[in-house]
Amino acid sequence: MTKEPLLPGEIVRSRAGRDRGRAFVIVQRIDGDYVLLVDGRLRTLERPKKKKCRHLLKASEARMELSEHLLNADFRKFLAAQGFQNDREE
Repeated sequence: MTKEPLLPGEIVRSRAGRDRGRAFVIVQRIDGDYVLLVDGRLRTLERPKKKKCRHLLKASEARMELSEHLLNADFRKFLAAQGFQNDREE
């Protein structure tokens, strides 16, 4: 089974862990197994979530254009515009 790699800017949903079901944007690929995730609320740019790719599911074909000048609010707005609401506040 060949699976296409997850790329920075893509929207993913967590399939495992206490954050299961939450939507995130990939901000960096660490290696073949791990990525850094941000949602702008619980996981901010200052504290991204490190997660294994096998615990993630690509949620949309939409892709965010990443730059150095992004704010946490930009990630929240992008996810909301794509229809992903992380209702569970933690």
